[in-house]
Amino acid sequence: MRAGTALVGLLPLFIGCSPTAQDKTTSAGWSGVPNAYADHFEQQVRGGERRLVVFGPEGRNDTIGVYAYRSSASGKQDMPWPLDRVVALSTTHLPYFSALGSERVVVGAAHTDQLRDPKFLEALRTGALEEVGLPDGVDVERLIALAPQAVFDHPFGRKERATAANVPTIEVAEYLEAHPLGRAEWIRFFGMLLGREEQADSIFAAIEHRYTVLRDMKQHLPDGPGVFFGSRWQGDWFAPPGNSYMATLISDAGGRYVLADTVADGNITIPLERVLLLGDTVDHFGVLLADPGKVDRTVLTGGDRRLLALRSLRSGAFVGNSAKDDLFGQALLEPDEVLRDLRCIFHPGSCGVRVPRYFRPVLQ
Repeated sequence: MRAGTALVGLLPLFIGCSPTAQDKTTSAGWSGVPNAYADHFEQQVRGGERRLVVFGPEGRNDTIGVYAYRSSASGKQDMPWPLDRVVALSTTHLPYFSALGSERVVVGAAHTDQLRDPKFLEALRTGALEEVGLPDGVDVERLIALAPQAVFDHPFGRKERATAANVPTIEVAEYLEAHPLGRAEWIRFFGMLLGREEQADSIFAAIEHRYTVLRDMKQHLPDGPGVFFGSRWQGDWFAPPGNSYMATLISDAGGRYVLADTVADGNITIPLERVLLLGDTVDHFGVLLADPGKVDRTVLTGGDRRLLALRSLRSGAFVGNSAKDDLFGQALLEPDEVLRDLRCIFHPGSCGVRVPRYFRPVLQ
């Protein structure tokens, strides 16, 4: 689901707050294998058995999915492994399949009108990939006809229709991760289920290396400029807290996020009066939106003259536009490119010539 509504489509860049760290050893003899960054899934082992556990917004106290995918003791499996025929109800999950060379595994998807990957577009054209979404949920008859081994979906998805088709649902909660590398590390989750663990580990290691090298370069940059970042929805403004995915990116790119000291479980509602005050104290004013047209400062502000008068908007405006750039898909596996975009906005003298991928300055 890329964007059921404008607000839902904007949430993944905002939410994602770090849960309280807890002991990695679970009950009933299961022991967790620590991840590098991801907090919302874990591989667990018990003797020759292995399983994947997915955690919800409350962290390890909020288990939303348990998937046993290998048992050497009895040969019994709760789910076929590796998976080779699935349906994905969110286009945000497709880049993980593509990166692993497993796009042929996906035989059905929802919201195919929002596909970006050329391989999936070709599969749709040839009939190797079929649309299973309906305006109010899932086409159960089509889902049954495709005979997938599992359906991948977000926990907040309308999975009751997939359940009605008697198909196991695998919950994917990458959007809850507070760290950009945590979201990228979900490729290991997909790799385990698809039998491509070594490849997934290698891809993630390369992503981590590129990101950390670029992040560590900020120590050579001048003092970071002040940054505000938010989105408008029905006249209200929302901004990510300091313990969020976007706040981490801004800091790692060498910016000073104006709400860095805040802690919240979700977006912070910001009254317009406070947006004006905050916008007057920073150098850059960023907006997340989904607009297929030309985006200028008037679009960013909804034409509000008070916002347009802010210096941070006149000379430091930037935008993330999910209608044109794959912020909720491929960007999850290219956090280094997102970081480079932001660094070039905050410190243009450090970049040379660059064509932005995900975040772009809005010129006067």
